[in-house]
Amino acid sequence: MSANQHDNYRTGHHEIDHHHEELFFLDQSLDRAIRSCRRSEINDIIVFLEHYVNDHFKEEEVLMETHQYGEQDYHTQEHQKFRRVVTQLREQYDQHQSTTHIIFSIRKILDQLTHHIRTVDTGLGSIS
Repeated sequence: MSANQHDNYRTGHHEIDHHHEELFFLDQSLDRAIRSCRRSEINDIIVFLEHYVNDHFKEEEVLMETHQYGEQDYHTQEHQKFRRVVTQLREQYDQHQSTTHIIFSIRKILDQLTHHIRTVDTGLGSIS
């Protein structure tokens, strides 16, 4: 995704937008992990996602709470779904499920997170 395409995903909140940018670059990390066939690189991606769904989502939730954002309940429910999915991803990895299956799960999560940013997070732009 080019820089101009990332503009369509901006919320106007610097730190949140920065976290989104980091997520977009995770695609490149996934491609490298696929090429290298190293499970440790897959683990690095899962660790990133674990931090993302905890730290980044918490930051968004604090912002929504502070500004009494009208869509907060829905937004937080979406975050909870992602937290569960990333927890399941960790379990797949720790149970030594096939790397191909885990890579597919990561790709799916990244696609869903990108959709979430585009359709839900961009609404945070209305918070000043």
